Amino acid sequence: MNQLLARYIPLCEFLGAMFGAQTEIALHDVEDPAHSLVKLVHPYVSGRREGAPLPDHLAELVEHPDQLGDYRSGYPTKSLDGRTLYSGAYPIREGERIIGFLCVNRDISAFRTLEDALHGLIESYIPGGADDQRQRRLDMVRSQLDTVAAERHMAPAADSIELAVRDACRLLGFEDLDIPVDERLRLLSVLDAQGVFRIKGAVGEVARLLDISEPTIYRGLRSVRRTRQNEGTAE
Repeated sequence: MNQLLARYIPLCEFLGAMFGAQTEIALHDVEDPAHSLVKLVHPYVSGRREGAPLPDHLAELVEHPDQLGDYRSGYPTKSLDGRTLYSGAYPIREGERIIGFLCVNRDISAFRTLEDALHGLIESYIPGGADDQRQRRLDMVRSQLDTVAAERHMAPAADSIELAVRDACRLLGFEDLDIPVDERLRLLSVLDAQGVFRIKGAVGEVARLLDISEPTIYRGLRSVRRTRQNEGTAE
């Protein structure tokens, strides 16, 4: 690791302690993009691990530093399990060259829940004429947050998919990819909810990782989505 970059590790620890458990602090070494994540404080916020690859949006900033300025802040990203994060990236430079990023990712899902609760409370007191205006504002805020693709803070698609599968397995209580047959639907449900299967080639990659056929994945997805749809329409 670059020695200048290594000096930021104590700062990561300090920021993590300062901002608390709902804020992840990440230090990236862009000179090793396949394993750029060299320090991670509160990793459960995004679901990543140290050694994860450089996110696509940071790689793009390295290629086009003119788009960055002194820093980038206030943009939405997604955790591995689909929660909305409020993110910022500070470039670490050696001369004019970007050698790393210090990133802050804050879990704002609790605020979203609070927002919904407050809107429900407000509806009890505001006449119906304000409904359209309130809904337009709510839709606008959610659109800004939810149109971001589930980039998962990871780079190449195959690496992104494998890390998502491994993390989903751990989420279900399994340390390896050798997940029991009767748990596969639960795994597919988690991956589908995270948006993994929107990534090009994801079905084939998940099938390879689990050592099963692509038709088995497709059948499982149909079953998962049918169940979800039925639950959504139930009275």
